Parts: sequence; C-alpha cells; structure tokens
Amino acid sequence: MLPKKRKKVKWGVNINKKGISIFFWSLFCVWFVGFLLYSNVKMFQKRMELNKELQKIDSNVESLTKEKDLLKFRVGETSSKEYLEKVAREDLGMQKPGEKVVVIKKSDSVSENNDNSGGILQKISNWFNSIKEMIIKPE
Repeated sequence: MLPKKRKKVKWGVNINKKGISIFFWSLFCVWFVGFLLYSNVKMFQKRMELNKELQKIDSNVESLTKEKDLLKFRVGETSSKEYLEKVAREDLGMQKPGEKVVVIKKSDSVSENNDNSGGILQKISNWFNSIKEMIIKPE
C-alpha cells in the first residue's frame, strides 16, 4: 500500500484579497463623500457671510447716493440769489438800503433768571427787565 499524502495545513488566517480591496475602496468613497459634504457646508456658510456683507455695502452705497444728491442740491442752491442774500444778511451783517441791523446781546439778567433763588415774581420781573433792555437799546 502506498502511503497517503497529507494535505498541507496553512497555519494563520486565510486572506481574502478581494474583500480587503472592496473594504478599502468603500472606506475611500465614504471619506470622499464626507469631504465633499464638508466643503459644501463651508461654501454655503461663506456665501451667507458674503451676502450679509453685500447687503451692508448696498445700504451704505444707497445712503451715500442720497447724501451726494443732497450735496448737489446744496451746491446748486448756493449759487442762487436768495441764498447769497441770506448769507450776506445773517453771517456778514449786511443790510439793504433803508434797513437797520439790530444785534441782541445776552445780558447778565438772563443768567440771574437761571438762579433758583428768589420767588416766581422775582423771576417774572427779571424776565420783563431783560426783554425791556433788549428792545430799548441806546445807539
């Protein structure tokens, strides 16, 4: 009789190369999809921040445009005859022929009015005296 051949027994784990490659490819796909989702969320957040900034800039542009229009109006107004006359009268103290310029100065009696001392009759009396002094000024 012939001796039987023994089968060689492999000691250790039987490695399935196809299963391992599928596992790593699926792990890579999951990582890649996660990366894409993360990037998409970050882009959405950045877009929202930029939209808010754009709205602020638009409102700023709108207010500056209104201010520019107002300044253009005022520049046009300054060249008018009425405005020049107003400035000449109020700021420069000029007058038309036949007019008199009256300057009203604050007197010390006005500051006395602000005191809390004295009664109400005293305050009324001081007020009338200050008005009388403003109206009747020796020239």
